[in-house]
Order: sequence, then C-alpha cells, then structure tokens
Amino acid sequence: MTAPAALNQRAKLALHQLGVLIVDDDAVQLMDMAQMLGDSGMVVFEARSAGEALGVLGTRTDVRVMITDVDMCRGDLNGHQLAKAVSARWPEISLLIVSGQSYPKAADLPEGARFMAKPYAPSMLTANVFDFVSQQSGGI
Repeated sequence: MTAPAALNQRAKLALHQLGVLIVDDDAVQLMDMAQMLGDSGMVVFEARSAGEALGVLGTRTDVRVMITDVDMCRGDLNGHQLAKAVSARWPEISLLIVSGQSYPKAADLPEGARFMAKPYAPSMLTANVFDFVSQQSGGI
C-alpha cells in the first residue's frame, strides 16, 4: 500500500479504531513515532519497556497494533519476547517489530508479525499500521 493510499483510507476510519501501542526505550524514537502516528489520526499509547507495555494492554481494549523495538535496555524482555507474549495473550493485536541493530529470522517473529529495519520512511510506518487495520477489518 502506498503512503497516499493509506492516508486516503484514514479518512474512512473512526479514530477509536486505530489504537496503537509503541514500545521503545529510546525517548526520542518513541516521541518521533508517536508524533508520526498521532498526526495520521491514530490514538497512540506509549511504553518504555515490555512491562509498561503489558500494563497498558492489561487495561486497554482499544489497542489494535503494537510496534516494538527489539533492543530495549529496560525490563526483562526484549522486543521479540514481548511480541511473542502479546501474540499468545492478545492474538487479535497486530505486531510490527522494528530495529536498527537486529535482523530477525522468520522463526523469531510470531505468526503474522512484520519486521521493519530502522531507519525507515515515516510513510512506511504509517502505511504498515493502516495495512494491519485494513486486514483486521476485512478492508477499509
């Protein structure tokens, strides 16, 4: 899906349909991703560790997509472990795993999860999230 197509589809979605949880221990990366997605009309939740992310998911029912960095210094779980835990407990949540240092093998990713290498174009981040939501709802 191209970025303009994703942005045109945004107008067809209610904002409450686009809850996105971003997990990254780098405050600048977290802020940049949150701003990009928020500017696209998504409801953004932020966590700086896997533990914080699990806490958010335990209290929110409107998260449809989780984006997690792989290499996180905070907490006991890395992004791959977090993604597997979320996939097992909340299989309806789509997973986008990002990293500029680690490149996973297919076996490292839960079923249906995607990987995106950093750095990436902001439009690719947004397009991936809209594509997940489109798949979840059977089209936009």
